[in-house]
Amino acid sequence: MDLNDIIFGTDSMPWWGTVIRVSILYISLIIGTRIMRERQVGILSGHNYLVAAGIVSLAAVRMVNPKSSLYEVVAIIFSYALVNTFLSYLDIKFPRQVDRIAIPLMVKGKLIRKNLDATHITIDNLLAQLRLKSITNLSEIQEIYLEPTGKVNALTKPAAAPPTKSQLNIPVTPPRFPEVVIYDGDVQEQSLARSGLTLQWLENEIAAAHPGKSTDSIFLAIVETNGTLYISTGQAAQP
Repeated sequence: MDLNDIIFGTDSMPWWGTVIRVSILYISLIIGTRIMRERQVGILSGHNYLVAAGIVSLAAVRMVNPKSSLYEVVAIIFSYALVNTFLSYLDIKFPRQVDRIAIPLMVKGKLIRKNLDATHITIDNLLAQLRLKSITNLSEIQEIYLEPTGKVNALTKPAAAPPTKSQLNIPVTPPRFPEVVIYDGDVQEQSLARSGLTLQWLENEIAAAHPGKSTDSIFLAIVETNGTLYISTGQAAQP
């Protein structure tokens, strides 16, 4: 067994040769995905899906076939990536010619049966997608579109839209992400600083919620979006 056998394949491949081949193919897949950039992962258009399915199937077959040539599969992977990158570029320049466009399923509150039939979306499918968006009544919807990614988006009628806090003159605080300030007993000082809080404040909150406990005995503490502190010791409450 030598390097040529690993690259060009052989009838009998030892386990360590298989490990090397799989590692090379895996690294090639990662590089190919990086070439295709985030669009490949985040937005699956028609050609993106075909490329992803083709690359995965090809890599799986070659990984288990000891007679296959690594040169061929690596060349095919990068060819797939380059073709997909070129098609994505054309999709940006000429989106309506290369990729699909959003299909209206409802316009001005009226369902378009022709488009529902063409996209093979049943009423049950449509209602299920709307429930995922917390929409239960078709009468409250102005427009519905089937996006090129396969997702359904809906625009509710102005009269059915809930009022905003600004319309109700309710004071609001600037939005922020939750910050983990303690994890497994370790205080995350950078998270505390981003939240504008101090270690003394954190210790006081822990003492008030769990008398006798210190930061070392806390499994998880999170400053939530509304400024409250969630504390967990990682142990079930005593009955």
